[in-house]
Amino acid sequence: MKKALTYILFAFFFLLIASCSHDRKELLDNRDLYRVRIGSKCGFINERGKLVIEPQFDDAHLLFGDGVCFAVSGERKGLINSEGVFVVEIDNSIDWIYRFNNGVATFLTNNGETQGTISKSGNIILPAIYKQIIQDGEIGFIVQDTLGQYGYLNVDGDFILPCNYTYVRGFSEGLMAVKVKDKWGYVDTTGAWVIDSIYNNAFSFGNGLARVKVGERWQFINYKEEVAERLEYDEILTGFSCNRAFVRNGTVMQLIDTLGTIIAEINADSVAMDNKGFALFLKKGEFGIIDTTGVICVQPSYDSLELFNDGFACFKQNGKRGIIKTNGDIVIDAFHNSAIVEINNMFWGVDTIKGEVLMTIYDRSGNQIWKDMPSRKYILPEKPTKKDYMTFFDSRLSELDPIEGIYYTTSQEIYQYRDNPSQTGSNGTESMFYAVIKSSLNDNDFFAYCIDKPGYHWVKKFVRLGESETYAIMNTDTTNQFASNSRLFLDNPYKINFRLEKKHNNWYNFFVDYEFIKEYPPQSEYEKVLQVDWTGTGFAIADGYIATNYHVTNGARTINVRGVNGEMKDSYKGYVVASDKNHDLSIVKIIDTKFNGFKPIPYSMGKVMPEVGNDIFILGYPLTSTMGNEVKLTEGIISAASGYKGDQSMFQISAAVQPGNSGGPLFDNNGNIIGIVCAKHAEAENANYAIKVSYLYSLVNSSGIGIKMADNNKIRTKSLAKKAKQVYPFVYLIECSSH
Repeated sequence: MKKALTYILFAFFFLLIASCSHDRKELLDNRDLYRVRIGSKCGFINERGKLVIEPQFDDAHLLFGDGVCFAVSGERKGLINSEGVFVVEIDNSIDWIYRFNNGVATFLTNNGETQGTISKSGNIILPAIYKQIIQDGEIGFIVQDTLGQYGYLNVDGDFILPCNYTYVRGFSEGLMAVKVKDKWGYVDTTGAWVIDSIYNNAFSFGNGLARVKVGERWQFINYKEEVAERLEYDEILTGFSCNRAFVRNGTVMQLIDTLGTIIAEINADSVAMDNKGFALFLKKGEFGIIDTTGVICVQPSYDSLELFNDGFACFKQNGKRGIIKTNGDIVIDAFHNSAIVEINNMFWGVDTIKGEVLMTIYDRSGNQIWKDMPSRKYILPEKPTKKDYMTFFDSRLSELDPIEGIYYTTSQEIYQYRDNPSQTGSNGTESMFYAVIKSSLNDNDFFAYCIDKPGYHWVKKFVRLGESETYAIMNTDTTNQFASNSRLFLDNPYKINFRLEKKHNNWYNFFVDYEFIKEYPPQSEYEKVLQVDWTGTGFAIADGYIATNYHVTNGARTINVRGVNGEMKDSYKGYVVASDKNHDLSIVKIIDTKFNGFKPIPYSMGKVMPEVGNDIFILGYPLTSTMGNEVKLTEGIISAASGYKGDQSMFQISAAVQPGNSGGPLFDNNGNIIGIVCAKHAEAENANYAIKVSYLYSLVNSSGIGIKMADNNKIRTKSLAKKAKQVYPFVYLIECSSH
């Protein structure tokens, strides 16, 4: 993941340049697709957020260029087309290929130290002998050799400038500033000198003028090397953009035009300008924005700012990043922790969360079109608590080995008289909680960690013998030897008993008797995984997003959704994007290339607390194995404003609930969703429970998935039959599997 973040930031410059040559038609043709991540796999979406290539790659470049993209899948790496098919395979000497532009891309070698260029057909154009290669628009490449010298090559790999230059700045208005030893000058696109290298410093041309330094003074020159009249200063802070530049004489900072006319005097410590004429300025450690008239359009109030094209800027406040317009309007709130970059007319928010680099993609209006979905594998902290271990096992429930889990463990030291083995005694009993976890190094090794003493692990480990449920108990303190040839036979993973021998003396034999009683995951959860498949109910809350219960999706390795727009024959892949275990809620997003969106949702989420006695109805898919896959409606009332044992997060309802109803919508008589069906009371008649919809609101708001839940009720005045008819296409059968 660290490598991925490095590639993201390092490739940013290439992406900005390369994106300029692609128009909107290519986007609509799927030639430009955007990489997204679902768990550990990468796929691609188009600009509307529709999944075009299924997540199947271990890694890939951020977006397509010229109809291809670099991707990695297992041992395979190479270029894929817009259908996700490898069209060129690359050998292991190449580690990474950046975005293609005009049929050429830069590649990084496996040692990570040298670069070259490659064609779409996989042919090497520039050999990998350069320390750095920067694609300069459609003209060619700036290259730096391993000695640190710079040169310039055209797109065919022919040298325009050999690597004899101390530094170069890239072409602008047909000229490039180059440095020979300690002096600067300018060459044209053929490599011919236009302005001799006589300057102490020089920058690119803009509006027909370039800033150069002669001695201790700065001046603007034109193409003929003529010093522009009145344009000499103590310091020139920026080049010209939109006929504006910033200069300083003495302590006074000024905004000038190309004739040297002073537009405004600026009270700032430093400035930096973009190509639209807007400028960042720093004053007393805070950043703001100035427009082309010298007027402050964003007051200095940010920790940092970075200007983008077309009137946008990335700001940082309190360690978080967002996007504002250059008039100060916030487009994306500050909640990204690593970076926000502008790539190919989109904003990409970068977050590093528990070692995973996750991206959120926005359009120019700040609408979120995608949010990467992290791996549901929870990583234990350095000194985990019992809650950490529970979360760890929850995230791996469907793949746990039977021996893994949290155990309440008692150990009793027994001594036996050697002269009379029938006589025994005890030196006391100790009780602790242990977590038994599969070793990351060997799938047949299992270590026991003491939860009551964070960081401490038992000096024994369990090692499965072959494919059986027999385990050897090994010493791990000083040697990796058998502990007295002890064996553990796992006929019941919820209660484990075994005896270990200790050192004996002339009078006693010593043993320790252990009893491991599994507390977590509870047996019901384990049995659910063993049953392999199960179903529940869910309902639409926004386009592509479905609410259901946590206990419906927990432990599922695959989730399929049926009933979208009323079609039961079609099944769509889903993925959990947010969950609240404490309130038994999950939000599933449909991730499927054939998914084209929901129809307009006809109901709204209720915001008014119903009263006890109010009529309600529920919809769901109970007992599908015997009752079929048709959605079922039951009616009732709000029986109580609280749930089981007075739980204030629930309603008690009288509508009949059966297995499979879990996750279904609870409607009031106006057609507003007021709850999510979650349970029935096994020992009471018509006592069932639903989570209040306010907790669903809280989950949506806290998860950052960027959706607005349905709020347009079109069924308020209709009869119950007509309400149900319009709602049916938005209540779904959730099919889960532990495969």
